[in-house]
Amino acid sequence: MMSTMFVIEENEDLFDRLPDSILLTIFDKVQDAKSLCVSASLCKRFRFLVTQTQYVSLTIPPQKSHKSSPSNTNRNQFIGFLNRVFLKPFQFVLRQISKWNPLCMPIIPSAQKNDRYNCCTCSYASPAEILRSFREIKELEIRLPSPAGGDKKNAGDSLLKWNAEFGSQLKNCLIVGGTSLSPIHNNRVGEDVENVDVRQRGDSLELQRMTNDELKLRVVWIISSLIAASARYCLLEETIKEKKTLNNVVISDDIGQGKCCMNGEQVEEMRRNTEVFSSNRMKMPALKVKMWYVPELELPEEGCVMKGATLVVIKPVEEWSKADESGDLVAKGFGITGDRKEEKVFDEVARELVKLDRSYSLEMNSF
Repeated sequence: MMSTMFVIEENEDLFDRLPDSILLTIFDKVQDAKSLCVSASLCKRFRFLVTQTQYVSLTIPPQKSHKSSPSNTNRNQFIGFLNRVFLKPFQFVLRQISKWNPLCMPIIPSAQKNDRYNCCTCSYASPAEILRSFREIKELEIRLPSPAGGDKKNAGDSLLKWNAEFGSQLKNCLIVGGTSLSPIHNNRVGEDVENVDVRQRGDSLELQRMTNDELKLRVVWIISSLIAASARYCLLEETIKEKKTLNNVVISDDIGQGKCCMNGEQVEEMRRNTEVFSSNRMKMPALKVKMWYVPELELPEEGCVMKGATLVVIKPVEEWSKADESGDLVAKGFGITGDRKEEKVFDEVARELVKLDRSYSLEMNSF
């Protein structure tokens, strides 16, 4: 009798003893959408609980490019013929499987369903489609692939970071960049430069103006950052519209160059704004740009020197008329996923440059 009882306890599934609240806590700690989808396919209970996960992190893989050739074209035509002849009768079965466990079904590219994502020049699958069965998401983090495929060396402007906040439109955008980064020379490391104000260190540098080429480069930085931020905002449109419980969103890239974020108030503002949802793309408001520039900036905290150090703060024109909150935006930092030392370098650049009295200003029309 005792041995029989021991066998029963040994074969018992201990997960069945855990209450739903504990399992939900575990799934919230997992966060990774792919892992959650795999968990949902294990049993009915997991499938039911995964849909209630409140904290989700989604990494969208880069699309593979296929070079077309005559042989590939003929093969694709043959495969298409086989699909029409043999697989079409089983489409009903595939649809039923999708209803049974939609979390694990392959994603249909959004461009085939709805062309409005093409206006943002995004080649990614819609996050709303991938997350369609997660019904109670509160915090969402999305990471997009970079054009360089995650390779920082081939990522172009690797010394460029930006952070944008949105509501129904752009709230602000902070950009920090430079042309090169190198360690402070050995004979200057021992100098007491930490207590020297940036105004004193940069008095002679502030008298130098940017050349036309330097100004053009920074205008390119501004425009490219705004376009990237607008594209990510547009990518979130359907997700925010459908997920009524969502109150915090962060969308970044795998090399940590830029981040687009929205808090609960901004998410609700975007959700209420019907004009944004009815339009094919988000229009940037008229913007005022304030830019600080130093040809060479010493960063004593991190022991390095950045050439062409630039700080850009962008806000709608009407927001500048209320108050200049450049220092507050800089104090928030970037919080970009990546190497912590690299993150500290850009935070220090922003803190030092915002202290300068001299800055450049320009305005951009809505687009």
